[in-house]
Amino acid sequence: MTSLQTALCRPRLLAAGCLLAGALVLPGPLVSRAAAADSETRDFAVKIDGKPSGTYTLTITPQDDGTTTVTAQADVKFTVLGFVKAYTYAYQGTEVWKDGRLLRLESTCNDDGKQHAVSAVAEGAATKVKADGREHTTRPDVWTTSYWHLADVKFRNQSVPLLEASDGKDIPGLLQYAGILQLPVSGHAEDCVHYHVGGDKIHVDLWYDKQERLVRQKTVEGGHETLLELVRIRK
Repeated sequence: MTSLQTALCRPRLLAAGCLLAGALVLPGPLVSRAAAADSETRDFAVKIDGKPSGTYTLTITPQDDGTTTVTAQADVKFTVLGFVKAYTYAYQGTEVWKDGRLLRLESTCNDDGKQHAVSAVAEGAATKVKADGREHTTRPDVWTTSYWHLADVKFRNQSVPLLEASDGKDIPGLLQYAGILQLPVSGHAEDCVHYHVGGDKIHVDLWYDKQERLVRQKTVEGGHETLLELVRIRK
């Protein structure tokens, strides 16, 4: 989200293997049919400045045709200390992926009263985006700011094209490997890879498990730290 809104759980805010040449290389782009598991739901707790402030949920469903459907839902409410007014944010989105490419995105967002509606569809060598009634064309290999899965290997330690899932904007970024951290995943400690996404308009820290699926996300904008932490995986 931009400024406070980004810090309050917009999917921009708002996944390890062997270490090689300073980066973690993991098997396969996205979810292959051979490795596809049953549908799973990842529940995240949202904290802003250390205070419980909402939830973020990702449901990942491999399909028989080789596509993967991802639904995301965020519900956040935060009261800035010293102010009566609370900030609220709600997001619902559905993404369809195949072989590392976004085929379709549909989302709606209520950003503290400001409404957004986004749709995107893969067409040939491009992705056509319609956001709040305006249309534009972007790259076919965009990475969405749901960050549900680690970006393709070709973008690691490289520039990465981002599509803001909640308002349809294109964001240039740089995806940089930042290390390994043990985090709880499904009730046990697991080495998770840490990447930083930086740029003029974006600063996000992301952690992914051995399936390259999101387990933790952190941003600091407008003086507020927003943290998404995985609390449960439901099959």
